[in-house]
Amino acid sequence: MKRDLRIYLDLEYVYPEMTKESGRPTAKNKRQVVQIAAILFDNGRGEELESFEVLTLPTFDRKLPDFFIQLTGITQAQLDGKGIPFYQGFWQFMKFTREYAIWTFHLDQEVLEQNCGYLNIISPFKENFTRVKPLLPQWRINPDEYSSGTLYQAVGLDMNGHVHNALHDVRSMAHAVHILEKGGKSP
Repeated sequence: MKRDLRIYLDLEYVYPEMTKESGRPTAKNKRQVVQIAAILFDNGRGEELESFEVLTLPTFDRKLPDFFIQLTGITQAQLDGKGIPFYQGFWQFMKFTREYAIWTFHLDQEVLEQNCGYLNIISPFKENFTRVKPLLPQWRINPDEYSSGTLYQAVGLDMNGHVHNALHDVRSMAHAVHILEKGGKSP
């Protein structure tokens, strides 16, 4: 039996003038990656095999907005102490992904490619990521009611963690999709 192994990816990023009132950023905003998190997930068994997490220094604005700190729980001190240049974190992520298909909640591929563009890195992605958000209606889930970090709630899972911490969010997404693809919700 062939194993269904996937990479689930989530990013946390900042953009100029990021506030609670500013709304979701678009490609017109300078979205700058601060956290890259991913897991290698065995979808057949519903288990995480490996994890990856790195903090990356924003390309343009090194000071984290207060709203970002409140949202993610990532502090300026953590970023200053553990952050590495984006290109280093990106290549570490690429090494982690090997040749597995990458799944993400929504626009993470666009944000990664935007950040690569800031540094003149040619995108190495041969295929588009599978986006979970557009798949949710087929499972009778309103895609506007959940984020990657809250998707576990849609299937009745109980998970600890901080929503908008990318590592929590990929775990939420992977376990929820596993249950949904198996045709049900958690008991």
